[in-house]
Parts: sequence; structure tokens; C-alpha cells
Amino acid sequence: MEVVYIPWSKAVEYCYKLASTLLDAGESPDTVVAVSRGGLVPARIVSDVLGVDELVVLRSRLWGIGGRVREEPEIKAHEELAPAGKNILVVDEVVDTGATLTRIVRLLKGLGAAEVKTAVIHYKASSSFKPNYYVERVEKWAWIFYPWSFSETLYGLAKQGGGDVYENAFKTLRDIGASELYMDPLRIKASLKKYVDKVEKPT
Repeated sequence: MEVVYIPWSKAVEYCYKLASTLLDAGESPDTVVAVSRGGLVPARIVSDVLGVDELVVLRSRLWGIGGRVREEPEIKAHEELAPAGKNILVVDEVVDTGATLTRIVRLLKGLGAAEVKTAVIHYKASSSFKPNYYVERVEKWAWIFYPWSFSETLYGLAKQGGGDVYENAFKTLRDIGASELYMDPLRIKASLKKYVDKVEKPT
């Protein structure tokens, strides 16, 4: 399985590239919708660059720790969602299968949004949904490792290998040439233990 590791410096660069593309295109949405959790950082940067004060968060659950957990994404609003008559920009970090953005766009249009556009950092060509804006098109499917989901992604990759999760995790970091690590090995292990306990020893 191919893993594309994105360090923080590159991730921030991608976010500003996305925001700049939207700015150059003259986009001026009334509301930016952040798809939580992956789209939170990109959406905040996009909303700042475009000068959009109204930032609404929608939580989508299609993938869980280490893999897909649902057939259809479950969408929940963290606050009142009132898109009627508004131009909406939905921001996420990646469009993978396309299921999440398809459902969110359908939901917002059903609630009366005047226009719904979408923007992501990575658009996987295998997706059933093509976003209006993206930074990079990924031709060959890969697991994209974003820094804002460091421990969750590392656990998911380590779990794939079977055997000792902690050994696999540090081997994964070496194999992908991970840089800009903001935790020392002991804290990385302590963080991974949270996932091990949650998944393997449910209460």
C-alpha cells in the first residue's frame, strides 16, 4: 500500500494554495462548511483568506480508526445549519470515495442552498465525486497521511501489518521518511496506546 506523508509545512502550503485558487477564481461564499474532522484546518485557512466569518462544522463519519466503518456517511451538524438562499463552500482535506461530499452537497441543496461548491486538498481520481477545486489530483490510490490526524493514521497503518502495533508504528515512520515530528517516541507510544485501548480493549 502506498502512503503519502504530508508534514505540517507542506500541509499548510497546500491549504494556502487551495485558498489562493479560490481567491483567484473570485469565490465569495456566504458560508464555509468544514467537514470535520479532516477539513477543519483547511476550512479555517480558506475562511480566513476569503474573509468569510460564517464557518459551520459538519461531522461526517464514514471511516473510523483504521478503516471504513459505514456503508453511507453519517452527517451531524455541530451547530444550527441554515443554508437556505446562501452560497456555500464545503471544504475537506481529501475526496476519497466521494460518498461524504456527495451526501453533504445533497443535504445542503435539499435545505435550500442557492449554490454549493466544494474544495479539497487532494482529489483521488478513483472518487465518484469531482470537487470544484483541488490542489492535487491523485491518479493512483494512496493513503494520505495528514499531520492533523497523526496518531490516528499511524495507528491505522501499524494495525494493518499485524503483530506489535508499536514496533510497526515506528517502522512505518522510518519507511515513509516522516519528518517534523512534534512528539518524542515515548509520547508517540503513549498516544498510540489511547487507540490500542479504545479499539482493542473497549469498555
